[in-house]
Amino acid sequence: MGSEGPFRALSLDLWFTALYYAPERDVQWKEDRARLLQDALRPRTPQIVDVDSVQAALDSVHSRLRAEGREPITLDPEVLIPLYADALNAELTVPLPAFAQAYSAAGLAEHPPMANPEAVAIVRALTEREITVIAITNTARRGSTWRDYLREQWGLEFRCVVSSCDCGAAKPDPAIFQEAARRIGLAPGEILHVGDRWELDVEGALRAGFGAMLYRGLWRFYREGEYSDADAQRDHAPEVPRVDRLSEVLDRSFLR
Repeated sequence: MGSEGPFRALSLDLWFTALYYAPERDVQWKEDRARLLQDALRPRTPQIVDVDSVQAALDSVHSRLRAEGREPITLDPEVLIPLYADALNAELTVPLPAFAQAYSAAGLAEHPPMANPEAVAIVRALTEREITVIAITNTARRGSTWRDYLREQWGLEFRCVVSSCDCGAAKPDPAIFQEAARRIGLAPGEILHVGDRWELDVEGALRAGFGAMLYRGLWRFYREGEYSDADAQRDHAPEVPRVDRLSEVLDRSFLR
């Protein structure tokens, strides 16, 4: 079922549910990461390591990983960074653990995403009611990076943020949802997941035994044609609620 509730915890997708970039700004953090990597690498042979060559190396590594059946967003930065360095025939000039942590956060301070006011309001309201709120996200940033950032930037207290790079699985793989349930000590059926992507957030949550809700409030910030599945309402699953305002989660009393 899409939602039977009431549920004991709320799980939010991050991108285009809790946070978003305007279309013209969504690549800036990638450039910030490339510059950070450029500054930390020393070529083994005489060559210029500029931002363009770093970005090309990242793209090459990602393509190779996908050809091997591995999604880059399921790998921790501490695994990815040596692969990037090898692709550039360069060496890291700083300790890898510290740099991996800095790389995980790169771009957040320089070009911060925008917070969805609806998400800010609902997290604060549920925190006051002592209802657990978590986030599940497909991203190469560590969940701890996101959790600290959300607390420091907006004062939002997420019980945990589970990132695909933390657990080696990405939505819609049930494993990432099951890891989130394990971390907060609840059965999957006690958690409602809300996100903007049908395949990732709805089908993934339902396969893991979560409740699911499709959120459409930030679809206007998609780049044109980016997510074709978001436009399909999937009439074969009428039990899944579709909402345009996150406040409807409270209005409909889905949560205890």
